[in-house]
Amino acid sequence: MLPSDNDPIDIITVLPPISPSQEREEGRMYSFADVEERLIEAMLVMRRLSDREAGWLRVKASWPDIVREREAGDYDARGYLGNSSDIPIKPLPATRRDVDQMEQAFGWVMAARPEDRRLIALAIGALARGDKQVPWMRLRKPMGIKLGANGLRMRYGRAMHLVTKAANAQKSAELACQTL
Repeated sequence: MLPSDNDPIDIITVLPPISPSQEREEGRMYSFADVEERLIEAMLVMRRLSDREAGWLRVKASWPDIVREREAGDYDARGYLGNSSDIPIKPLPATRRDVDQMEQAFGWVMAARPEDRRLIALAIGALARGDKQVPWMRLRKPMGIKLGANGLRMRYGRAMHLVTKAANAQKSAELACQTL
């Protein structure tokens, strides 16, 4: 006997199970490293944003900020005279998409406990500065801990697990809205 059209179809029994690694490869799920990378990018975008208060407090004179010398040949657009190839180029200002992704990534951190958010910020800040690894021994003092650098590392892992779960919950909600 065939099932009638009135019976609800359980989609879980129809579709084959999908492994988490397959979901990560297809872009439907974030891994720990993906979330950590997004938070590092968000930290770098935050550093590119201008300090609006400092801009308002800066004193502006009526005289131009740049006075060019007549004997110098080329004037570099970065504000230097002569050969300035060794001077680093200033990063471009953040775009709306960058700011939106930054706010989304920082929203994920709200899933962690308030005392662990500070640890996440310190660790991600160290990685954003260019450190290859998080300097757990140096993070003990800002966290107010004398012993237990390994404990900080484990605490960071647990907090980032919660952040990763929040990111994946948001991602699955976005994918569910797209499929309907």
